[in-house]
Amino acid sequence: MTAVISLGLDGAAWHELDRLMNEGSLPNLARLVESGARAPLRSVSPPVTCPAWRCSTAGKNPGKLGVFWWLELDRERGEFTTPDATSFETADVWDYLSDEGYRSAVLNLPMTYPPADLDGLMVSGFGAPFESVSVDEQPITTPGEFQTRLEREYGWQVGVDDLAGPGGPERAHELIRSRFELLVDVLDGDFDFVHLTVFYVNMLQHKFGSGPETERAWEIIDEYVGDLLERDALLLVYSDHGHSTVERTFSVNRWLLESGYLSVDSNAADPLLTGVYQGLKYAGVSPRRMAGAASRVLPTALYDTLVSSGYPISTRELSERIDWDTSTAVAVSQGPVYLNRDRADDGYETLRHRLVDELEAVTYCGEPVFEAVEPGEEVYDGPHVAQGPDLLLRPAEGWELYGGITTNVVETTVTSWTSGNHPVGMLAMAGDDVADVELPERSLLDVMPTVLHYLDCDVPTDVDGEVITEAFDVELGTVTRRQPLGTGDRSGRGDCDLQSRLTELGYLE
Repeated sequence: MTAVISLGLDGAAWHELDRLMNEGSLPNLARLVESGARAPLRSVSPPVTCPAWRCSTAGKNPGKLGVFWWLELDRERGEFTTPDATSFETADVWDYLSDEGYRSAVLNLPMTYPPADLDGLMVSGFGAPFESVSVDEQPITTPGEFQTRLEREYGWQVGVDDLAGPGGPERAHELIRSRFELLVDVLDGDFDFVHLTVFYVNMLQHKFGSGPETERAWEIIDEYVGDLLERDALLLVYSDHGHSTVERTFSVNRWLLESGYLSVDSNAADPLLTGVYQGLKYAGVSPRRMAGAASRVLPTALYDTLVSSGYPISTRELSERIDWDTSTAVAVSQGPVYLNRDRADDGYETLRHRLVDELEAVTYCGEPVFEAVEPGEEVYDGPHVAQGPDLLLRPAEGWELYGGITTNVVETTVTSWTSGNHPVGMLAMAGDDVADVELPERSLLDVMPTVLHYLDCDVPTDVDGEVITEAFDVELGTVTRRQPLGTGDRSGRGDCDLQSRLTELGYLE
């Protein structure tokens, strides 16, 4: 019988759930909250699906895992690469549970492809190939033969193409249902710990905000939460980050370009192209759809000029367009900034301090754009800090940090998302041993050690999180520690097409 059910709701935030619960739209989530513990949950920095979910299952900050965002920068070549499950140098909660004789089922967790070898079941989540892969080559499941059942019985799809297109939201709703149908069946199996991540509810928020498309997804989730509450298990429901409305967008790389820190191969400053771009922007067209829209509304000669300029430049295109030899800094979306340490003529620290001072001074309408500009080593801890970003930008409320390059540093119309990631998500817990209590803010990294301790397992000494003991009304005993496990052999093949999927969803626009 399952002892712990862990439900991950990507991008869930209390302000939205409370609104819907108060309106009576989410009766089962309301029952969960009324009968157990709740807390705001602080994410990692930047607060983004990759690496946040793996941080939660490892109990560690990105500096100990070696993955900081959807893309990794090769500083020697100035090129971005895409991580996969093998990039995370850590053991996860399921490894420790297997070591103690517990069986786990890990379903749809992002960045778990290729799937780990564990005692139980793993179904890789976002980051796995969208197209069907051969069971004999590199299946998306452990054991590999489960993939056949996954496709046959659940019509399993890793993701949805063109979420904002006709029928996109409805396909996302069916996708969410398929996740829960699998979860319900797995809970009847012989597993001690079961985790499911619902990823596409966050993508609906990004595209549609709090609109009816997203509300319908929350209602579907609520239906299944009712079933989970009836099971004799500890139920943890939590998010990797929160969300908030995007009011303005700051194009970090455009600022770096104008400030002389970034060089790209582009004639995008052409005033004619700038005017064309602005017209399309005000029509509500995102950069990703720019070329398609331009081809329909512009004369052929002007369209050819726009396309040949390669403008605007998406985050995905940076590797091809950046002149790394003459650049001293480059950014990606959501806050990471990387320096070309070999080009810091007046010294690395001098360059970094200058950038901090200049970025902290950036304002719009008299208000700071950034809540903080922090050196990487003040944000992260661990053996991989040096390969991570040199600076972390934390945006002020209402701002989205965009990694592509547009004509303006500040965009006041929607660039990609209507709702962006927020550093504070949510945690709710229910079960016979859980206290009826509202807790102060906890960390996303606390989930993993809490699961281990609840199942009477020792907590590894290298985790950053702490057991949430105050969530329980029973004495769980003293937290005991153990030596960390090695990461094991997780060699495999990642999804070479992941960057195009991330572009479609807006991460690499």
